[in-house]
Amino acid sequence: MNLDHDTRAQALVTRPVVYVHPNDTLRRLAETLVEESIGAALVRGPHGAIGLVSERDIVRAISEGADPGRTRADEIMNEDVITIAPNDDLLDAAHQMLDAEVRHLPIVEDGVAAGMLSARDALRALVELREQIVTPS
Repeated sequence: MNLDHDTRAQALVTRPVVYVHPNDTLRRLAETLVEESIGAALVRGPHGAIGLVSERDIVRAISEGADPGRTRADEIMNEDVITIAPNDDLLDAAHQMLDAEVRHLPIVEDGVAAGMLSARDALRALVELREQIVTPS
């Protein structure tokens, strides 16, 4: 069986990385995620990404009493971001997501974010692989 589907992380990404600013409020973060139809964004510092903010981070902060109009991205962002390399395989990335209980992995090459792999991207690739196996062309 010859599967021609590229399962490298970079090949699976469907959207560019979205950045937010450290001083963006929770309300602005939520607006950005909605506008871009994404679940996470990188927080941009003076020399690149300094953290990641996800829908879960926003919901957690609000459930703990954060003010959506005053609480900032740098107050809720995850600074210990798990990343993958562009040539990392889909299954390795999926295992990392499951182990760390995250739904987004920045793809980093030479210290620069080259993309963001979402659980949706990974699921889409797995479905396509499965369909290719079941109904080979």
